[in-house]
Amino acid sequence: MGAAVAAEGAIALAAFGLPTCAMGALFSHLSARASAEGIGFGRSLGVNTLGAAAAAPLFGVLLAPVLGPKWVLVLIALGYLALTARRAWQTSWVWAPALMAIALAVLTPPLAFVDVPEGGNIVAYRDGIMAAVSVVEDADGVARLRINNRQQEGSSATLLVDGRQALLPVLLHPAPHKALFLGLGTGVTSGAAAEDPSLQVDTVELLPEVIDAAQHFWRVFDRAGPNPRQAILAADARRFVRATDQRYDVIVSDNFQPARSGSGALYTVEHFRAVKARLAPDGLFCQWLPLHQLDIATLRSIVQSFLIAYPQGVAILASNSLETPVVGLLGHPDAAQDAGRFDPTRLRQRLSANGFPRSPAAFGITDEFALLGNVIAGPEALRRFAADAPANTDDLPVVAYAAPRITYAPDTAPRDRLAVLMRSVSVAPAEVLAAQTDPAWARRMAAYWQARQRFIEVGQGVRPSGDVQDMLSQVREPLLSVLHLSPDFRPAYEPLVGMAAALARVDVDAARALLTELNRIQPAWPEAGELLQRIPASH
Repeated sequence: MGAAVAAEGAIALAAFGLPTCAMGALFSHLSARASAEGIGFGRSLGVNTLGAAAAAPLFGVLLAPVLGPKWVLVLIALGYLALTARRAWQTSWVWAPALMAIALAVLTPPLAFVDVPEGGNIVAYRDGIMAAVSVVEDADGVARLRINNRQQEGSSATLLVDGRQALLPVLLHPAPHKALFLGLGTGVTSGAAAEDPSLQVDTVELLPEVIDAAQHFWRVFDRAGPNPRQAILAADARRFVRATDQRYDVIVSDNFQPARSGSGALYTVEHFRAVKARLAPDGLFCQWLPLHQLDIATLRSIVQSFLIAYPQGVAILASNSLETPVVGLLGHPDAAQDAGRFDPTRLRQRLSANGFPRSPAAFGITDEFALLGNVIAGPEALRRFAADAPANTDDLPVVAYAAPRITYAPDTAPRDRLAVLMRSVSVAPAEVLAAQTDPAWARRMAAYWQARQRFIEVGQGVRPSGDVQDMLSQVREPLLSVLHLSPDFRPAYEPLVGMAAALARVDVDAARALLTELNRIQPAWPEAGELLQRIPASH
């Protein structure tokens, strides 16, 4: 980390050192000349301060988004030249920088730094007041949204995971009518929620350029225009939450990159409490956290801050990804011990009566087990996990100071952090399920949670391979053991069915044996049985 910070410091010094010295020398020289003409230093300082104050809104806010950084820099150079005395133009001291400014304008390309993959192209690019936003498409037609060419906000190929980050909180609410999403990105997450015909969605995005770029991702919903049920507002999320008088059934906060300047303020106790004030009485708040961009210490501080605002909070996983794990914190405005517990019967009804044009099953949410099975920690487990970690507050912004470290010097891989988290937390049915839940169903749910834990442990040791027999040798018995723990756990069932189909091309007997075992463990699901009937017995 020391080397990385030193390198950035050296680059900053190289970029700003000479102009800083030149401007300081020029101000000193002009002040001395003004004093010789009888103009006091106080007046010179006042004029300089006025110019500095006017420059920021004039160049940074008004001109930079319109002209771009290249032409703004050229305009600044021409502005200095325009202030030169008329007689000085007779010397080369003025013509030399003037010609250099003209050459800069003509010869240099636009100052747009975008990495384009081989065979790809830039779909859209726009400089804004706070960031440069680009949409880059690769050779396969997958579009990605980037901020300042570094931070990726999603892609057209991540509908499954991005959509789950909307559907999980929306479906966990019994009957939402109004939802608020803090952060837009590609628009896939909030757009997936707006597909529900009974839901009105408000989305707040800080960067207007991101709002413009998001239209390039409407295609994932087979739309050419905006969704009329979604209102997108250009505003700061913290200020919007404090200023609006609206109440929402569901509020979802995006997984903001915590190391990005200002993002740490979206994980403070004060912000979590402000969101709580915007929830309807039976509302649900979901804060997504990018574990692949967080170390465990920073995660513990965010959890501590969340529990101060939502004492009965629980944690969920967005998906089973080991490389980009995303953790969600769920909270309700009611701090009572039994508040916000989930009723499986109501969730089953919610899933069967949903109005989404794409079934939740397309996102892996096939039943109430798959919906509630994403829970990984109850309130007590989260309190033990947070322990004595300092809370992140406006007065003590520990996230803003700690989060950048993992960007410079990550000490562990995301999958290792997920493993640490899963070993550190647990969930019990009594903490999450409503009191009237059928005990037999609660035992099945507990088994599902155990299966998820085992499934993630199994994934840690898998070496990806294009050889189906090699993959089966690694995962066959571990995944079958997961299904023995919980026959309701589809994430272990479906890959085995897929590998059995591929295996049938090279080893019919082995494929039939695997499908027979799957059919025996879970006869209620048709895929293994149907595939077994299509594969002829070997001679």
